[in-house]
Amino acid sequence: MTDFSYDSLGFKDILVTLDSGVLIVLINRPKQKNMFEADLANDIIRVFEVADKDDRVRAVVLSADPTAPAYCSGANITGGWDNLLTPEEKKEGLHSHRDGGGKVAMAIYHCRKLTIAAVNGHAAGVGCTALQLPFDIRFAWKDAKIIFPFVRRGIVPEATSSYLLPRLIGQSRATAVLLTGDILSPTSRHLDGLYHTVLPTREEVLPAALAFAKELAQNTSQVSVAYAKGLLQHPGADQEENHLHDSYAMAAFSKARDAREGTKAFFERRAPKFEDTLSENLPSYYPWWRPVDIRHRASKL
Repeated sequence: MTDFSYDSLGFKDILVTLDSGVLIVLINRPKQKNMFEADLANDIIRVFEVADKDDRVRAVVLSADPTAPAYCSGANITGGWDNLLTPEEKKEGLHSHRDGGGKVAMAIYHCRKLTIAAVNGHAAGVGCTALQLPFDIRFAWKDAKIIFPFVRRGIVPEATSSYLLPRLIGQSRATAVLLTGDILSPTSRHLDGLYHTVLPTREEVLPAALAFAKELAQNTSQVSVAYAKGLLQHPGADQEENHLHDSYAMAAFSKARDAREGTKAFFERRAPKFEDTLSENLPSYYPWWRPVDIRHRASKL
């Protein structure tokens, strides 16, 4: 899947550029403070789904123009929370609802490429949940206001944040963040460990994230990254099960072209030239986990 241009995909609220294996995605709603609405959600879902299948893409960086008032100021709630439900969902009932932020979070989380959020402005609500937590790596501006305001708005944390945030920073910190709605900064002790790098100015965030992404795009195996993400995201029930998963993977990957190249490059003291791709070289037993039947699960609630 390499015979197309991202300009041809007709995105409305994002700008997309492919540079040296890194797909740069910029939220482009500055007049609306990069507010989250349906078109932006659909654009982000689409671009991550395409990036997942595009062998040219090694990493995806999401950010915003640093001159915009915010990285993402949250969802547009001018019409009230009832507007979150589509006409079909209102007719079919609550069990049919899938929140837009959650669908975005799932698309990012399921992308098998390296994903990096470059938070170069203030972020609130879905700008903290869907547009940060499902990423592999997060960069941030030190003076950004980070707000998870849900309980102060009479709703609940969305976009799978009640699952992701405790895994990222621990149950105690996540509880303090999600049950208070306090205004935080990336350097707050309550968010300790969430950000890979915190930069002094807004203007430094995206360039730093891009340099990081390009180095990884050049020096990591696309197939190894995808499988390693699978191991991290879908751990076994105990240490023994994890041992079986990674042992199986190690035995198979040791025969792969990228593994041979990685070893050869190491001994020759040069940068590797990894050529395996997801479309042609991902092991046939990936994924090894069973997908969750969410409709069946929802019917039990």
